[in-house]
Amino acid sequence: MAAFIMIISAYLAGSIPTGVWYSLLVHKVDVRTLGSGNSGGTNIGRNFGPVAALIVITVDVLKGWIPTLIAKHFFAGQADWVVILTAIACVLGHAYPIWGNFKGGKIVATSVGVLLGYNFFIAISQVILLVCFLFLFSIVSVASMLSYALIVVWIIIHEPLIYGMGFALIALFMVYRHRQNIQRIIQGKERHVSFGLRASKKNNL
Repeated sequence: MAAFIMIISAYLAGSIPTGVWYSLLVHKVDVRTLGSGNSGGTNIGRNFGPVAALIVITVDVLKGWIPTLIAKHFFAGQADWVVILTAIACVLGHAYPIWGNFKGGKIVATSVGVLLGYNFFIAISQVILLVCFLFLFSIVSVASMLSYALIVVWIIIHEPLIYGMGFALIALFMVYRHRQNIQRIIQGKERHVSFGLRASKKNNL
Protein backbone atom coordinates (compact mmCIF):
# COMPACT_ATOMS: atom_id res chain seq x y z
CA MET A 1 0.00 0.00 0.00
CA ALA A 2 2.81 2.42 0.85
CA ALA A 3 4.45 1.77 -2.51
CA PHE A 4 1.17 2.41 -4.34
CA ILE A 5 0.62 5.67 -2.45
CA MET A 6 4.19 6.75 -3.23
CA ILE A 7 3.79 6.17 -6.97
CA ILE A 8 0.37 7.81 -7.22
CA SER A 9 1.59 10.79 -5.18
CA ALA A 10 4.54 11.14 -7.55
CA TYR A 11 2.21 11.25 -10.55
CA LEU A 12 0.05 13.89 -8.86
CA ALA A 13 3.12 15.97 -8.00
CA GLY A 14 4.37 15.68 -11.55
CA SER A 15 0.92 16.74 -12.76
CA ILE A 16 1.24 20.23 -11.30
CA PRO A 17 1.08 22.27 -14.55
CA THR A 18 3.59 24.88 -13.48
CA GLY A 19 3.85 26.71 -16.79
CA VAL A 20 0.09 26.79 -17.33
CA TRP A 21 -0.69 28.08 -13.84
CA TYR A 22 2.11 30.64 -14.02
CA SER A 23 1.01 31.99 -17.39
CA LEU A 24 -2.65 32.15 -16.35
CA LEU A 25 -1.97 33.78 -12.98
CA VAL A 26 0.68 36.26 -14.07
CA HIS A 27 -0.03 36.91 -17.74
CA LYS A 28 -3.73 35.94 -18.03
CA VAL A 29 -3.06 33.65 -20.98
CA ASP A 30 -2.53 29.89 -21.32
CA VAL A 31 1.04 29.39 -22.54
CA ARG A 32 -0.16 26.33 -24.48
CA THR A 33 -1.87 28.73 -26.91
CA LEU A 34 1.46 30.44 -27.64
CA GLY A 35 4.62 29.50 -29.51
CA SER A 36 5.22 25.76 -29.58
CA GLY A 37 2.10 25.06 -27.53
CA ASN A 38 4.27 23.48 -24.85
CA SER A 39 3.95 24.33 -21.16
CA GLY A 40 7.62 23.81 -20.30
CA GLY A 41 10.34 26.27 -19.43
CA THR A 42 11.61 26.80 -22.97
CA ASN A 43 8.26 28.01 -24.31
CA ILE A 44 7.67 30.01 -21.14
CA GLY A 45 11.03 31.74 -21.60
CA ARG A 46 10.40 32.54 -25.24
CA ASN A 47 7.06 34.15 -24.44
CA PHE A 48 7.56 35.68 -20.98
CA GLY A 49 11.30 36.04 -20.47
CA PRO A 50 14.15 34.36 -18.55
CA VAL A 51 12.82 35.06 -15.04
CA ALA A 52 9.55 33.33 -15.86
CA ALA A 53 11.47 30.42 -17.38
CA LEU A 54 13.65 30.10 -14.26
CA ILE A 55 10.61 30.01 -11.97
CA VAL A 56 8.84 27.35 -14.03
CA ILE A 57 11.93 25.23 -14.59
CA THR A 58 12.79 25.30 -10.87
CA VAL A 59 9.34 24.06 -9.86
CA ASP A 60 9.35 21.44 -12.63
CA VAL A 61 12.70 20.13 -11.39
CA LEU A 62 11.39 19.96 -7.83
CA LYS A 63 8.38 17.95 -9.03
CA GLY A 64 10.76 15.16 -9.94
CA TRP A 65 13.43 15.69 -7.31
CA ILE A 66 11.35 15.60 -4.11
CA PRO A 67 9.20 12.49 -4.79
CA THR A 68 12.17 10.50 -6.10
CA LEU A 69 14.32 11.51 -3.14
CA ILE A 70 11.56 10.43 -0.73
CA ALA A 71 11.11 7.13 -2.54
CA LYS A 72 14.85 6.47 -2.49
CA HIS A 73 15.04 7.21 1.24
CA PHE A 74 12.29 4.73 2.12
CA PHE A 75 12.54 2.05 -0.56
CA ALA A 76 16.06 1.92 -2.07
CA GLY A 77 17.80 -1.40 -1.52
CA GLN A 78 14.66 -3.24 -0.50
CA ALA A 79 12.18 -2.23 -3.18
CA ASP A 80 14.13 -0.46 -5.92
CA TRP A 81 11.22 -0.90 -8.31
CA VAL A 82 9.27 1.63 -6.23
CA VAL A 83 12.04 4.20 -6.65
CA ILE A 84 12.20 3.90 -10.43
CA LEU A 85 8.42 3.74 -10.84
CA THR A 86 8.18 6.87 -8.72
CA ALA A 87 10.62 8.58 -11.08
CA ILE A 88 8.66 7.43 -14.12
CA ALA A 89 5.38 8.54 -12.52
CA CYS A 90 6.76 12.06 -11.98
CA VAL A 91 7.74 12.27 -15.64
CA LEU A 92 4.40 10.90 -16.86
CA GLY A 93 2.59 13.38 -14.65
CA HIS A 94 4.52 16.25 -16.17
CA ALA A 95 3.82 15.03 -19.72
CA TYR A 96 0.16 14.18 -19.08
CA PRO A 97 -0.95 16.25 -16.08
CA ILE A 98 -4.32 15.40 -14.59
CA TRP A 99 -4.55 19.04 -13.44
CA GLY A 100 -3.80 20.33 -16.97
CA ASN A 101 -6.15 18.35 -19.23
CA PHE A 102 -3.35 15.84 -19.84
CA LYS A 103 -1.45 18.31 -22.02
CA GLY A 104 1.94 18.97 -20.47
CA GLY A 105 5.59 19.58 -21.19
CA LYS A 106 8.42 17.69 -22.83
CA ILE A 107 9.74 16.33 -19.51
CA VAL A 108 13.28 17.75 -19.62
CA ALA A 109 13.24 19.64 -16.30
CA THR A 110 11.33 16.95 -14.43
CA SER A 111 13.64 14.26 -15.85
CA VAL A 112 16.59 16.23 -14.45
CA GLY A 113 14.71 16.36 -11.17
CA VAL A 114 14.29 12.59 -10.91
CA LEU A 115 18.01 12.21 -11.64
CA LEU A 116 18.73 14.61 -8.77
CA GLY A 117 16.56 12.50 -6.50
CA TYR A 118 18.32 9.32 -7.60
CA ASN A 119 21.92 10.56 -7.58
CA PHE A 120 22.82 14.22 -7.18
CA PHE A 121 26.26 13.96 -8.80
CA ILE A 122 24.99 12.03 -11.83
CA ALA A 123 22.36 14.72 -12.30
CA ILE A 124 24.90 17.54 -12.08
CA SER A 125 27.01 15.75 -14.69
CA GLN A 126 23.99 15.63 -16.98
CA VAL A 127 23.31 19.34 -16.50
CA ILE A 128 26.96 20.15 -17.29
CA LEU A 129 26.71 18.06 -20.46
CA LEU A 130 23.47 19.80 -21.38
CA VAL A 131 25.10 23.24 -21.07
CA CYS A 132 28.10 22.10 -23.12
CA PHE A 133 25.91 20.69 -25.89
CA LEU A 134 23.75 23.81 -25.81
CA PHE A 135 26.87 25.91 -26.36
CA LEU A 136 28.02 23.64 -29.19
CA PHE A 137 24.74 23.20 -31.05
CA SER A 138 22.57 26.12 -29.84
CA ILE A 139 19.49 23.85 -29.90
CA VAL A 140 17.74 23.11 -26.60
CA SER A 141 16.11 19.88 -27.77
CA VAL A 142 19.39 18.41 -29.08
CA ALA A 143 21.28 19.35 -25.91
CA SER A 144 18.56 17.89 -23.71
CA MET A 145 18.18 14.55 -25.48
CA LEU A 146 21.88 13.98 -26.11
CA SER A 147 23.01 14.82 -22.57
CA TYR A 148 20.31 12.64 -21.01
CA ALA A 149 21.06 9.73 -23.35
CA LEU A 150 24.77 9.79 -22.50
CA ILE A 151 24.08 9.83 -18.76
CA VAL A 152 21.63 6.94 -19.16
CA VAL A 153 24.33 4.91 -20.94
CA TRP A 154 26.56 5.51 -17.92
CA ILE A 155 23.74 4.41 -15.57
CA ILE A 156 23.15 1.25 -17.61
CA ILE A 157 26.84 0.34 -17.37
CA HIS A 158 27.47 1.21 -13.71
CA GLU A 159 24.17 1.12 -11.82
CA PRO A 160 21.75 -1.72 -10.96
CA LEU A 161 19.85 -3.10 -13.96
CA ILE A 162 16.45 -1.91 -12.79
CA TYR A 163 17.62 1.71 -12.74
CA GLY A 164 19.33 1.37 -16.10
CA MET A 165 16.11 0.04 -17.61
CA GLY A 166 13.96 2.68 -15.93
CA PHE A 167 16.08 5.65 -16.95
CA ALA A 168 16.39 4.21 -20.47
CA LEU A 169 12.59 4.30 -20.67
CA ILE A 170 12.62 7.94 -19.53
CA ALA A 171 15.25 8.79 -22.16
CA LEU A 172 13.21 7.08 -24.90
CA PHE A 173 10.09 8.88 -23.71
CA MET A 174 11.99 12.17 -23.89
CA VAL A 175 12.82 11.42 -27.53
CA TYR A 176 9.15 10.63 -28.17
CA ARG A 177 8.05 13.90 -26.58
CA HIS A 178 10.51 15.71 -28.86
CA ARG A 179 9.38 13.97 -32.06
CA GLN A 180 8.19 17.24 -33.62
CA ASN A 181 11.50 18.88 -32.72
CA ILE A 182 13.32 16.01 -34.39
CA GLN A 183 11.31 16.56 -37.56
CA ARG A 184 12.22 20.24 -37.52
CA ILE A 185 15.89 19.40 -36.92
CA ILE A 186 15.87 17.13 -39.98
CA GLN A 187 14.22 19.91 -41.99
CA GLY A 188 16.66 22.52 -40.66
CA LYS A 189 13.81 24.50 -39.09
CA GLU A 190 14.45 23.99 -35.38
CA ARG A 191 14.88 27.19 -33.42
CA HIS A 192 18.33 28.13 -32.10
CA VAL A 193 19.15 29.94 -28.91
CA SER A 194 21.10 33.17 -29.25
CA PHE A 195 24.48 31.84 -28.15
CA GLY A 196 26.78 28.98 -29.00
CA LEU A 197 29.18 28.18 -31.79
CA ARG A 198 26.53 27.30 -34.33
CA ALA A 199 24.53 30.47 -33.66
CA SER A 200 27.70 32.56 -34.00
CA LYS A 201 28.53 30.96 -37.34
CA LYS A 202 24.99 31.52 -38.51
CA ASN A 203 25.12 35.17 -37.53
CA ASN A 204 28.41 35.62 -39.41
CA LEU A 205 27.04 34.32 -42.71
